[in-house]
Amino acid sequence: MNASDDWTTTHDLAVVYIALAYGTDHELSDEELRVLKNALQAWESMDEPAVQDLIVEAATVFTEREAEAEFRRAVQDLRSALSPEERRDTIRHLIRIAEADGVLLEREQGLIHTLADAWSLKALSEDLLENTSAVVQRRGEDWGLIHELAFLYILVGHAADEDLSGSTVDVMVERLREWQPERSPEELRDVVRRALQVYAEQPREDLIHDSVEALKEALSSTHRLTALDDLYTVARADGPLTRTERDLISSLAQAWDVNVRMNGHGG
Repeated sequence: MNASDDWTTTHDLAVVYIALAYGTDHELSDEELRVLKNALQAWESMDEPAVQDLIVEAATVFTEREAEAEFRRAVQDLRSALSPEERRDTIRHLIRIAEADGVLLEREQGLIHTLADAWSLKALSEDLLENTSAVVQRRGEDWGLIHELAFLYILVGHAADEDLSGSTVDVMVERLREWQPERSPEELRDVVRRALQVYAEQPREDLIHDSVEALKEALSSTHRLTALDDLYTVARADGPLTRTERDLISSLAQAWDVNVRMNGHGG
């Protein structure tokens, strides 16, 4: 799986750092690159050309192969290769890279948490992120609970079909209007479009988890039942409930501590 026979632990570190600096927003600022180089040179003393070559080698592997698989492989290899203190230092370097452009993106936070969980360093990552000097950016200042609902509608709507039909979007708008009747249909379509933009970035488990947890915290048990009924209605917009849709809605109900009998809904 490695790029060459002389692939090193430093290359794996570079893959992890690049996954954060480039993979989360597909941009690599000059400041991020500077901090990334410093992080690698803190691990292994290298001159400027050598560190540049190493970054290119790692970036090539990251971009030419399955990026997420390469990240997971590097994380597992580093867990074995690094001492506990070296793993903690790596988390600290990741935070510095994420902070380099002054904004800590939600996807950057999610990646750091993923790595910290794999290395049993969740408490450290949470403490560092809580005390970050960067501006913490979630999905944007215009993102609210209504968008979280729309995001889950889209998740269910895509569970069995890659394309959302016009009738499915219409159902989403109708159900969202029950939550915020003061909004016009066009405003609610904008909510759906905004949620689709987020979904189009390939939602990872951490993003879905955030939506589920935000709604669980904000909604009463009765309102969670209403949201589950919405999801069922969205799933049925294009036809009978599929097993994939049923399983997804059941898993959301479980996450919300709500008991539902899906066989009572089109079984």
